[in-house]
Amino acid sequence: MKTFNYYRYEKKHLRCTSYYVLLAISLFFFFLEAAVNASAATRASDALRTALESENTAKEFTLNIFQFELFFMITISTLNSALFYIREQGQVVPVLSKYLFAPVDGKKIYRAKALLLLRGSCIFFLGGLIIYFAAACIILGAEAPFQQLLQQFGYALIFCIVAVIVLLLSDRHRSRHMV
Repeated sequence: MKTFNYYRYEKKHLRCTSYYVLLAISLFFFFLEAAVNASAATRASDALRTALESENTAKEFTLNIFQFELFFMITISTLNSALFYIREQGQVVPVLSKYLFAPVDGKKIYRAKALLLLRGSCIFFLGGLIIYFAAACIILGAEAPFQQLLQQFGYALIFCIVAVIVLLLSDRHRSRHMV
């Protein structure tokens, strides 16, 4: 079997409603935070324009990177545990250790599960990115600090990539040393 078949099989049988609930809550929270920040930035811009009688605007619309990373880690950790771990007889055991004696390729299964984890991470990151940029476009319009937002999301992307790599390496290490 090819890796893609394992991927489709794992995707079909993945039952992680807690990930989807946490994803929805996180994205809703990002929407509320982005709308409030953009609204506050608009009020500050209007007050600054009135006080200084100029065309300068306040650029206070920012991404709270710490909150983004916190929500990312909570959400992706839930997906990671659903993909790579199973509770058996009161203990948490790596799922890959269950396949050691079956006639399947463990590397392909691990690769398929890793792709599902990357897919979940991309959905989270792109959802947050779309929400922040949509709020900036709708509420602030052309005055939105897109370059500043891109820089902040770049930092968040670096953190997300490192976090996913650390999760995958720890899963690989733990599954190898459990048996």
